[in-house]
Amino acid sequence: MTRTLTRLSGNLRGVLWMTAAMASGVFVDVCAKLVSAEIPTAQILAMRAILTVVVFVVVVCFVGTRQIRTRRPMAHIARGVLWYGSLFCVFFALRQMSISEVNAYLFIEALLTVMLAVVFFGEKLTARKIGATALGLVGVWVMCVPKMDGFGVPLGIAAALFGAFCFSAQTLFAKVMVRTETNFSMLFWPQLIAVVIWLPVAIIMWQPASIADWALSGGAGFFAMSTNYMVLRAVRVADASVISPAAYTALPFSMAMDLIFFDMLPMPIIFIGAGLVVLAVMLLDFKGGARPATADEPDEKTLKDDSSSKVKCADAQV
Repeated sequence: MTRTLTRLSGNLRGVLWMTAAMASGVFVDVCAKLVSAEIPTAQILAMRAILTVVVFVVVVCFVGTRQIRTRRPMAHIARGVLWYGSLFCVFFALRQMSISEVNAYLFIEALLTVMLAVVFFGEKLTARKIGATALGLVGVWVMCVPKMDGFGVPLGIAAALFGAFCFSAQTLFAKVMVRTETNFSMLFWPQLIAVVIWLPVAIIMWQPASIADWALSGGAGFFAMSTNYMVLRAVRVADASVISPAAYTALPFSMAMDLIFFDMLPMPIIFIGAGLVVLAVMLLDFKGGARPATADEPDEKTLKDDSSSKVKCADAQV
């Protein structure tokens, strides 16, 4: 299996990792939506962050602190703020819309990532990428237009769109940071930052939580870790502008979860939009890919020798 994957192009492997990440990410939405409506969104984030940090601390006791060492603490802080800012917006939107509807709005993230990758990373903007992204946006618009009231944007929709922007920005941070940081450190530090940010807010509005609420919050944390690990694997081997449109695959996954857990089916027009975004993914060029280091994880020497000159050089290579 491993040999088969290594024979694939970097971009195609990245799309496969991103697709798996979307499948895992839908379960984050399911857990968040099943948490009691009385639990504030900030408290849900604080609860999942607390549980996740406890698990990470136990793991660190066995693997040692080498895996979480970093010379780029400010980058971790920025990515942590963006990551949990995105989760806050998505969890807020899930209280007002179905999982498939929220994911439909999140598809704008693909366009944002493509544009930002071209501006900041110098990635090649091909006609195929432009066409695929544009077609995907048309599909999203088809799905979203029934919710629009003139030019007014409901609060839930606005939250989903801003969450997409935050997720796009943290994906680009990850694209740069994977050159010097281990996957473990990139998963660990945002959780610690989340506890620092959300726990004080949650304490102010804390509501009694049942064991089920804690379990669901922990489940959201587990699937979020799985999702982000797969995203990190994706950005190590593929262009960010290629893997991001693969996020469109979250739509069929979310439709299935809406039906299984909440006995909900999207409006027929959703299927029309879904067909367009699936076609958009098929238009992508999967040849080539990024040229990461041969190892999935940077070694200790790389971590110690990380310097601004090397980062600038790496940025230029992308």
